[in-house]
Amino acid sequence: MIKRYFAELMLLLLFVLLPGCTSILRSDMVTFHEGSLPKGETIRVEARDAAKTQSLEFRNYARLIGAKLDKLGYSFVDDPAAQTALIAQVDYSVTQGPTEVRLDPPMRPFVHYHFYYGRYYDPYYFGLDDEWPRDIVTTPNYLRNLSMIIVKNTEGKPHVFEGRVQSRGQQNMLPEVMPYLITALFTNFPGENGVTKVVTIDMDE
Repeated sequence: MIKRYFAELMLLLLFVLLPGCTSILRSDMVTFHEGSLPKGETIRVEARDAAKTQSLEFRNYARLIGAKLDKLGYSFVDDPAAQTALIAQVDYSVTQGPTEVRLDPPMRPFVHYHFYYGRYYDPYYFGLDDEWPRDIVTTPNYLRNLSMIIVKNTEGKPHVFEGRVQSRGQQNMLPEVMPYLITALFTNFPGENGVTKVVTIDMDE
């Protein structure tokens, strides 16, 4: 009776705590700059990869980035052909990372009991070995990448800012992850020069 009551209590607590669970995205972010901050300059966003220029996916990301640039103090122009003082050159990708291989359940290097009709016909055999059946589980990992270079729209296109962010995860669906990568890239803009930071962002369920 007590065991049943305890099990029901734990199940109730689980349902109470589940709505409060929040997924997080961890990203490695690094920026390079010379301390220049936005002063109202006009800026547009273009794809570094010419093949993405006409992509609707890219245009969606460009507007998200433009909104961040606007909040920072730049004057974003949503026209890839506009003559602006600055240009934000953006690229993104998803690549296959190392596959994680593990045993399920994991190895248990500690002493434990076998509570079944098992070794030497002893239902309560006590031993050091680990004989539980296991499956080999493989989990894919993907590297989600976003980079941005801000250049002056003059001869030679001198760089004003360089930044990149990378996140590792089990999902390769970039559209769902991109808003959080963009947020990570603009965290504490322009950031500490040449120092890689780990940025943690809460994700909507």
